[in-house]
Amino acid sequence: MTSAPPDLSSLQGALDDAFAGIRQRLQAFQPQLLPREVGTVAKVSTGIARVHGLPHVGFEELLQFPGGLSGIAFNLDEDGVDVVLLGDHAHLHAGQEVRRTGRVMDVAVGDALLGRVIDPLGRPLDGLGRVA
Repeated sequence: MTSAPPDLSSLQGALDDAFAGIRQRLQAFQPQLLPREVGTVAKVSTGIARVHGLPHVGFEELLQFPGGLSGIAFNLDEDGVDVVLLGDHAHLHAGQEVRRTGRVMDVAVGDALLGRVIDPLGRPLDGLGRVA
């Protein structure tokens, strides 16, 4: 017994619709270059980094260092920014890049945090899993 050949017209119609949608999105796409402020680590001491090249950084703004290390900008002056480092900074050294996040330090609050022990970034330290 031979089966009838599949009806390819409905498949072709679906493909035509899909490609038309893709073409429409590509035509509407407007690539943009967004400027980012990037600084440089000038000095690292115990728990503090001195950073140059971030003229618009905000007080208590979170900054990102290499290796996923975060820090909080706390002493802003004309020559640079002192940053409290929030984690192991043994890998950090002068000359590395620092990026602004545009966010200030914040921690969500609610019933899920009652009785929990967390670090300054909201990560659990008590071994009870993620904070919901």
